Amino acid sequence: MFKNILKLLTLFAACSASVKAAATLDYTKEGVLRKDQQCNINFVNFGIEKDISGLNVRRENNANGTFNLSISELKNGNVGLRSNESGYTFADSETKNYVKISQNGTAIKDFEVKPASKGKFSLVVKNLKTCEGLTIKQTFKDDALMNTYLYYSNVTPDDINHPFNIVEFGPSSNDVPYDTLSWNMNTGLDDVREKCRIYIDFRETNNVGGFHWVWYLSTHTINADKCDNPTFYEIAKKSYASMEVMDELFGDHYNGYVIKREGKENGHMDGILVNQKYLIEIYQNGCDEQNKDQVICTISSNKKLTYHEFTKQFVENCSSVVEDPNEKVQWSVDEKGVTAKFDSYSLNITNYNRGALPKNENDSVSYKEFKAANSSGIARFNVCTKCGDGSYIGEKCKCQPCPENCTKCLDGKTCTECATGSELIDGACKIITTTTTTTTTTTTTTTTEATTETVADLTEKEEPTEVGEEEVTSDASDSDDDDEVVTDEPTVVDDDEEIEEATEAEETAPVEEEEKPKTITKVVTIKKPKTVKKCYVKKH
Repeated sequence: MFKNILKLLTLFAACSASVKAAATLDYTKEGVLRKDQQCNINFVNFGIEKDISGLNVRRENNANGTFNLSISELKNGNVGLRSNESGYTFADSETKNYVKISQNGTAIKDFEVKPASKGKFSLVVKNLKTCEGLTIKQTFKDDALMNTYLYYSNVTPDDINHPFNIVEFGPSSNDVPYDTLSWNMNTGLDDVREKCRIYIDFRETNNVGGFHWVWYLSTHTINADKCDNPTFYEIAKKSYASMEVMDELFGDHYNGYVIKREGKENGHMDGILVNQKYLIEIYQNGCDEQNKDQVICTISSNKKLTYHEFTKQFVENCSSVVEDPNEKVQWSVDEKGVTAKFDSYSLNITNYNRGALPKNENDSVSYKEFKAANSSGIARFNVCTKCGDGSYIGEKCKCQPCPENCTKCLDGKTCTECATGSELIDGACKIITTTTTTTTTTTTTTTTEATTETVADLTEKEEPTEVGEEEVTSDASDSDDDDEVVTDEPTVVDDDEEIEEATEAEETAPVEEEEKPKTITKVVTIKKPKTVKKCYVKKH
């Protein structure tokens, strides 16, 4: 009996394995189409090959004729998308927000997401009538951070999707990138899939910088349309937030061949130098704001540069330290290095850790070369900026003017020496001032003139005004004569005009040193005459 049970279990396992093995994959511009006896489902941004074919897909019929579709072992690309140091966090409860399910272009909202261990999750799509046209897409919460590097062998590796020794890469052996770029996972993955049929390849998990998936994206991840590396890079670079630093460093001579997240805090993009064979990297030294291992400019060429070619290319390519490329510069060279003297500052260039500067005007730059036939010759030099009097090393390691009246300063706020006519007080140069007091005496003389006016001059003569009153009308019916008589003789009431004059009053007030003139006050009272009125009387 036990043997029979064992046979049944073995047969069941074999059947289950055969169901999984029966799943086939088609790589389309829409995604990875998984076909099996359960359902044909299009998966987007969940990986390739076993990431999709190895999914556990199961149908459960409902009483109403619909069915629920359960899918497990999906890889959650949002877990650890960015390092912990970047401040990125992602909770399991957020997973559903970044899963988009549609059927023939219509969004499906009736589904559940259940987190699983080790960065995976499962989901249940409910009340389906068919699997036809079903798409499940993973989107991403944030951009991925990508450090940029250069592979000095200068040839795209045969096997791209694996870790390499950092010594083979620039800009330096201490893993300081040329720049850190922000790459939009959503638009970037869509673009390379639709134009090249290249898909993200999830591998194992890693804990450096926080738990995350190791993944790769390159021409070696399916690439069903056989895009070459320059095409892949031109498509992928459009989803970087800014390529300003990389363009300034390399122009059109950099070609990224892989975007990936390995066992590091950030992802990174590796690339090669194209159409150029020799590379000089310039590092900043002596500036507090700039890491001495950070490349600030590069000089690329197809030949080894002579001393004069190097000085010319330095001015043209290193605008981060050369303030005005048209300014006249005095160059000098010796065994210690190369010096450029400008009007207000100077640059001292010395050897770093690869290659060597010319030792005289007839010498050339020495490069470190690698074994690979197409490898880049590499040289690394340091540059130190020395500012002249009245300036200091400021933002981006360029000389900035000191505060007013400072001849020397530590920064834009702290003076150490002052110009003539000013003194140093608490780090500031303040002008020395001399105060002169002048006393002025002013004498003011005031003259008052008395004016006398007569009463007659102040009296206003007012003529009587004539006022017409309302006409009086008789309504007597027994009147024999309807003629009206208007009398021209007005009734006048005369009153005598009274004019009172005030007597002159004299007021005298004592005035210091001078007698105040007398003031005459005149008060005039005028009484208006009575108004003469004309009355109209109707004769009866």
